[in-house]
Amino acid sequence: MQGSEYDNVVWDTKVSGDHEANGTGVGGRAGSGADESDEHSMNGKTGGVGFDVAYSGEATASAGRGSFSVGESSSRAVHRAADEPIPDVETEVTVDQPRKEGEGTNNPYVTYLVTTSRTNRATREIRRYALRRRFQDFAWLHEQLSKQFAAFVIPPLPGKHRLEYLTGDRFSEEFVGRRKHGLERFLRRVLLHPSLRASHHVTVFLEAKDWSSEYEAKQPKSENSGVLDSLGDTLMNTFSKVRKRDERFVEMRETVARLEDNLTRTQKLYLQVTKRQQDLQQAYEGLGTGLIDLGDIETGMTLGLVEAGNALKAHHVALKQLADQTEDLFLGEIEEYILYCEAYLEMLKERDNKQAEFEDLTEYLQQTAAERDRLTNYQSAVGVTAVTNFIKGKVRDLRGVDPAVSRQQRIEKLAERIVELESAVDSSREGLEMFSDLMIEDYDVFGHIKQHDFKRAFSALASSHIAFYSRAVDIWKSVIPELEKLPVD
Repeated sequence: MQGSEYDNVVWDTKVSGDHEANGTGVGGRAGSGADESDEHSMNGKTGGVGFDVAYSGEATASAGRGSFSVGESSSRAVHRAADEPIPDVETEVTVDQPRKEGEGTNNPYVTYLVTTSRTNRATREIRRYALRRRFQDFAWLHEQLSKQFAAFVIPPLPGKHRLEYLTGDRFSEEFVGRRKHGLERFLRRVLLHPSLRASHHVTVFLEAKDWSSEYEAKQPKSENSGVLDSLGDTLMNTFSKVRKRDERFVEMRETVARLEDNLTRTQKLYLQVTKRQQDLQQAYEGLGTGLIDLGDIETGMTLGLVEAGNALKAHHVALKQLADQTEDLFLGEIEEYILYCEAYLEMLKERDNKQAEFEDLTEYLQQTAAERDRLTNYQSAVGVTAVTNFIKGKVRDLRGVDPAVSRQQRIEKLAERIVELESAVDSSREGLEMFSDLMIEDYDVFGHIKQHDFKRAFSALASSHIAFYSRAVDIWKSVIPELEKLPVD
């Protein structure tokens, strides 16, 4: 995890036609625009994969959602007018060059070079940024997007539940390389989402050079509702059930649940394949060593046996590379989409809670209105209400309260409560409808992102196997000439 001379460079370059002007790096270091950007983001052994994310300028940012031009710097982006359209911009982002920081301290961590290139299709203006971010910075971005878009499922981050966190190997080259690809996939999905990519938090993360999530963590938190209010909401959501389910979300839940089930089964089966590949690796390596040792005994066939033994060892290496690539580029995607499905199912529960709240408020309003009408029409109560009213009447008699005055006071209080409940029901209905509409919008985008990711994941799976078998053919072809040289009577 070596550093780069471009670790802290921020390019702000422009092009006119096909000619690009030079940018200047931090601290007066000169950059050479596109050429240097390409050089420092080249893939090494743990290098990243670049993703081109093109999106149309037809969409406009919604008021109150950090409206700005995606291609602008963060300082101007935050203050951009809400009604200005987002320009037609093509964005490329890579997460590369992991580097361990804080060596020798109690809290070492890894930073990653996040390189962003934004091209305005209309003006041909190009802006490039290369900034170091650590995992908690990605987590900060995820948290801010979750707060800003409460009805959207934010793309998942690579999880911390892997074995490396328990064994202390989270700084190993293999683990850091896999995490790097997971973080890059996270940013790619965010940029594919038309609402998420328009957030000023995304611009700050990708472009702000004097920023860290540590600074943001020190900011005062917004005030929350009271403990009793929160407890009441929790109890209502816990014991209430949706009475009339919306078929759109029933179908959505069934589809997501089936997807999660299929992905979990795919993950389990391919892990079995990976385990067998690991066993084969050891077997090929041991067999190769055995043939080389046999060559020491069979002196007349030494060269042929040694060549075959080396081929088996090379086959072992190629098989290991196949296992590593598929675990990183294929199984990594599968694991993240299982997390995606879990998040969608939780969001559907949240929507059910909102619908249950609306239905409870509506029922309470109807009961209150019925009680007011009963009192107004001098009707007798029935059931539990009758018993309750009888007891209350006896209490009023003991206190010497006039029944006519008491009835009028109760009618007035019920009328006030009805006004409050009508307002609460309207507010709950509007919130539920807005939440539902945004969920449907987000689910449509999820389907689009899923198509992109699945195409890439299965293409990577196919390409990895093609490369492996091509390499295996080359390995064993090289053995044939030596075997043909062996004398045969």
